[in-house]
Amino acid sequence: MLILGEEVSLLKNLKWSLQRHWLLWMLFFLTVFLDYLSTLYFMFADGVDTEANGVVRWLVYKCGVIVGAFLGKGLQVLAAIGFVSLAQSLGRAVLLLLILLNSLAVLNNLL
Repeated sequence: MLILGEEVSLLKNLKWSLQRHWLLWMLFFLTVFLDYLSTLYFMFADGVDTEANGVVRWLVYKCGVIVGAFLGKGLQVLAAIGFVSLAQSLGRAVLLLLILLNSLAVLNNLL
């Protein structure tokens, strides 16, 4: 794929990241799952209106709590794959940032 006049191999970059940063990917998926569960917990306890993410809140209103929160996390996973696929140098930073954000979200949801 040609991006800004430079050839970028999206699939090659993704495969490289999955092989090189497999532990970060596992931690990312673990924090995605924990954030999903903690989001369900606080939405059932406190209501949908307390959700800070507008996209997730909208998805929950349109699709229901379980499906909407799942779709929201799915969008996050797709975004991570997209950014990691753009450049090999982005992979570690993107995954670490998302792991941190998901971990903070879990703490926020449970406190």
